[in-house]
Amino acid sequence: MELLSAGRISGTHHLKGAVKVISSFEELKKLKGQKIVVETESGETRVLTVKTVKHLLNSKWIMEFEEVENKNDATLILNSTLKVRRDILGVSEEVLIQDIIGMKVYLEDGESIGEVVDIYETSAHDIFVIEDLEYETMIPDVDEFIKKIDFENNRMIVKLIDGLRERKKGQ
Repeated sequence: MELLSAGRISGTHHLKGAVKVISSFEELKKLKGQKIVVETESGETRVLTVKTVKHLLNSKWIMEFEEVENKNDATLILNSTLKVRRDILGVSEEVLIQDIIGMKVYLEDGESIGEVVDIYETSAHDIFVIEDLEYETMIPDVDEFIKKIDFENNRMIVKLIDGLRERKKGQ
């Protein structure tokens, strides 16, 4: 079954292994008692059981997992993506922002330029925000720049022009 990116672990919360999660889903409480996949930045995956889910503020949540017993365990899954079955959250097969967030982005020649971290909606078209360690890239969702979106392999192929990519401040 296809998994949906439901959020990102952004930090630890207390000493007992709870983590902070950023997610635009309003129904994360449905995950309590469910098994989910946690995918680390390096691509490693772990199956964890959600013990508790508490809404904190806006798109921020606090979660605890049965298998994460302390802060040290929690730090091992920092910046990981939560992946869940669509049916658990009651989401249909339509493409969602969460399907794009976390997608790896490559130039046409195969060079990696990071991953999609945000999407801005404008009146003309969406803008994908792509980041790696050094650069932030903003690419309009138009055929001229977005050459291919491969959901099966979680990849996007893009074409860049001058002015779309900037070095991050302090780099």
